[in-house]
Amino acid sequence: MSSPPPVERFKGTSWEECQEFILAIRTRASWEGKQRDSAWMADFAANYFWHHALPWHSRLPEDVRLDWSKLEIALLDRWPIPEDDNQPQINPTPPAAVPPPPNTDEKSNHPLQGLLKIVLDGSHLNYYVKLGNGWIGSATRDPSEAIHVRCVSSSGGTLLERINHSPPSWLGVRWMSPTPTIGSGSTDDAYLTYVDKATLKPPLPNMLDPPWQRMTCTVLASGEVIPVWKMDETNRITLFVLATYDNTNLDLVTDLEAYSKEVSGIRAKLFIEPTD
Repeated sequence: MSSPPPVERFKGTSWEECQEFILAIRTRASWEGKQRDSAWMADFAANYFWHHALPWHSRLPEDVRLDWSKLEIALLDRWPIPEDDNQPQINPTPPAAVPPPPNTDEKSNHPLQGLLKIVLDGSHLNYYVKLGNGWIGSATRDPSEAIHVRCVSSSGGTLLERINHSPPSWLGVRWMSPTPTIGSGSTDDAYLTYVDKATLKPPLPNMLDPPWQRMTCTVLASGEVIPVWKMDETNRITLFVLATYDNTNLDLVTDLEAYSKEVSGIRAKLFIEPTD
């Protein structure tokens, strides 16, 4: 008996990946003799959503999640073919426009504490960082959901302590891949999370596998927060922020141009908005 046609997990990175996923589900259903069983196809497909596609799928109405004919339409609506599919979905920041790593010797008069704010390129709307699902950083327009942070100086840079959270914690960075490429040419991404202040560990045991650490950053006089990834005690790599999928998800990447060729999004910057 031949092996079943393979189905890859769907991350939700592009319309091409979306169509490959739909065709893979159809092919597998045909092999199983379930091509007319929309409920079976929907249940089977549910096992393959992950990364950004998983929270999107989880928020769909139940009647859509349980009916492949509706789920397939929802997929094509969410990841449509661009009007000109020969052009990239976004215009990545050209190398010349990417700012150089900040001068860490700059004397900063940044606020000691405040809300962690997001400024999107070309947008006048206010966004803030929140921890969706309790541990994954995402964007919100509601300041009452925003992370409230305090700057704490350390020998390696500035750490951000969450002060509207119990138990006490630091902001952290965790990569999605257990073996990410970090640096030039990287198409891997990380996300904001938190690290328990007492144990210095992420919130869930299974989060220990991919690389993670407390988020070290430089806070400029303007209040801008520039996160870095510490390769070791002397080497730092700047992390760029990209807002993706309706500006709700935040990706941290080391090569903005390379990553933007695979995932559409808007360049963003983090700031501390002072609070009374």
